[in-house]
Amino acid sequence: MVKTKKMKIMKNKILMKTGLFILLVGILSSCSSWIDPDVNISPNRPVDVPMNLLLPSVEARTAFDVVGANDYTRTVSMWIQQTSGVSRQSQAEGAYILRSGDVNNMWNSVYAGALMDAKQIILKAQAEETKSPHFEGVAKILQAVLLGYSTDVWNDIPWSEALQGKENLTPVFDSQQSIYSAIQSLLDEGISLCSQPDENNIIPLDGDIIYGNDVTAWVKAAWALKARYALHLSKVNGNDAYSKALEYAGKAFDSNEGNMYYYYSSSSDNNANPLYLFMQDRADIRMCYTLIETLKAHKDPRLPVFAAPIPDTLFIGNDTIPAGDYYGAPPGEPLSGASYPGPGIASNNSPTQFITYAELEFIKAEAHAAQGHSTPAKDAFKAAIKASLDQYGVYNDDWYQAYDSVINILPDNVLMEAIMNEKWISLTYRSESFVDWRRTGYPKLTPNPVASKQEIPRRFPYPTDALSYNTNTPDLGNEPLWKRVWWDSK
Repeated sequence: MVKTKKMKIMKNKILMKTGLFILLVGILSSCSSWIDPDVNISPNRPVDVPMNLLLPSVEARTAFDVVGANDYTRTVSMWIQQTSGVSRQSQAEGAYILRSGDVNNMWNSVYAGALMDAKQIILKAQAEETKSPHFEGVAKILQAVLLGYSTDVWNDIPWSEALQGKENLTPVFDSQQSIYSAIQSLLDEGISLCSQPDENNIIPLDGDIIYGNDVTAWVKAAWALKARYALHLSKVNGNDAYSKALEYAGKAFDSNEGNMYYYYSSSSDNNANPLYLFMQDRADIRMCYTLIETLKAHKDPRLPVFAAPIPDTLFIGNDTIPAGDYYGAPPGEPLSGASYPGPGIASNNSPTQFITYAELEFIKAEAHAAQGHSTPAKDAFKAAIKASLDQYGVYNDDWYQAYDSVINILPDNVLMEAIMNEKWISLTYRSESFVDWRRTGYPKLTPNPVASKQEIPRRFPYPTDALSYNTNTPDLGNEPLWKRVWWDSK
């Protein structure tokens, strides 16, 4: 993974600012015992938080509570057999038992948390005294990300009437088709705003953990996201989806230097990767047998990145798997001795990956293959694999050259499946793989054998809060997990 010196410096500055802000709040709170804290505060005006403190909060919430969230990515990674639940809640969710109460936290994190804070940034950035197109642009790009992750598991969601607080407690649920239009519009606005010259900003961009206040990087990331969300509509838009994806990807970043990462601290569990924290606290998932065996069969150098070696010898039937080897838990089998998630995805400072150069090249590869462009599809396929190896620091030239030779002779009729299978590996513990599986049917997976319904789910149920308090929440009837979202047409 690539982390520039500039980004490290910016991150340290941001953490210092956040720490000073928290210290100040603590000092002011301690004064409440000897001075009236409301003496100079208007009851009609909340305490003002500057944009450079709101922005890292929005980025952190988006990364931790949505993009890399255990309530999201952990669940779908089990469904698409990158991980496997071995006990408690994860074992149940891996067997397709996911209830409305299980998704409440994420829903509230999106609407009461990150989306609302992003709205506050936008309002401040539009005000004459604090005008900042760059802050506004970044906030809108983050809103697009939040809408994208939300609609991809919930289909219709509130937007046009959302975020109005007590003025509207029952917003309508907009169609997923209109949400996708909103996503592309927000990204377009973000690109335009972030492309404005520095002198147009009364307050320059500050506090950005993701790109260290580099608005050019934000513009390229927005193009990458536009490519992703164009591709998501491959089932409904056909060749137009592929053409747009290629157009947008051509304007995005062109190396791992552009990867959209949220970085965590390397020294504190107070700011650590969500999967790392989950394994410290609950530890009820292991890497899935399906993924581990695929990596082992390919002698893939990313095996020790995605999985940890087993600590003790396992006896599986007539087979003995020695300690130090890798072994995955088959879906439905509570094999607690199987491999834990590896350091590339579950260390305390493993970054949350919003979108990467490897994903971009896979987008190009799929789009070209779908349009019958074999040579550029294979070129992008190779570039995607190399980008993934480089991203995790495990590039092996001999292995890569051997894989290159295999790709060169792939027949056109199996090229798409090969691309999507490799993307599933490369995007381990990334919810984008769940989108890909629903769109393309790859990889070909056998449902969890202990599940009562022998069919892999295709979405989340609506949360308890929405069902209880918003009469506009759609009624999904029985078996909501198998209702398809709009773009997932049969």
